[in-house]
Amino acid sequence: MKKSTLVVVSFLFVALIFFAGNFVFVKSHSTSNAATGIAKAGNISTFKDGFCVYPDSYFRKLVAEELRNEGHKVKLLEEPKECDGQFLAVWIEEINLTYTPIKSSGAVRVIAIYSSIGRPKHYLEYINSENKTAALKSFVGDVNGEVQAYTIITVRDSSWGIMSLRGYQDYLLKLAAREIVKAIDKISQR
Repeated sequence: MKKSTLVVVSFLFVALIFFAGNFVFVKSHSTSNAATGIAKAGNISTFKDGFCVYPDSYFRKLVAEELRNEGHKVKLLEEPKECDGQFLAVWIEEINLTYTPIKSSGAVRVIAIYSSIGRPKHYLEYINSENKTAALKSFVGDVNGEVQAYTIITVRDSSWGIMSLRGYQDYLLKLAAREIVKAIDKISQR
């Protein structure tokens, strides 16, 4: 009786580690696609220093960490308001995972809305819109020097190794955060 109880407890402990733990020791193959729309107002673009990142979420923290790793100053916003840096709203649109502890695959689609002068106008229009797709893609740069943009990034991954469910999900989100920062860096250097 004690041996079977020990086996059950051991199994439950290992299962808990793989589902609640946060670790990834994998070899992976990932690809990403980006769709970006940019609107510029005027001939000379203005870019404020640093980034103001919104909304308050785990994904925002990953994007902020990636921006800091690239040498940018980052301010985290609690509400979408005009700021003294470049405004960046980021969120996860969709995430799909197929998980086992040794082989997993997943896809995550993330979206970012950007303003070079710190205005959340495009983001607020998107949030308040009935037709989100149209609001995301139809915007106009109306302040001289402002660059507004959106980017939709899809990251697909297949990984082999030893990983927890939470660890694999975090791994996918970190890949997506890196891709957001790459896309925004390209926009802000135009």
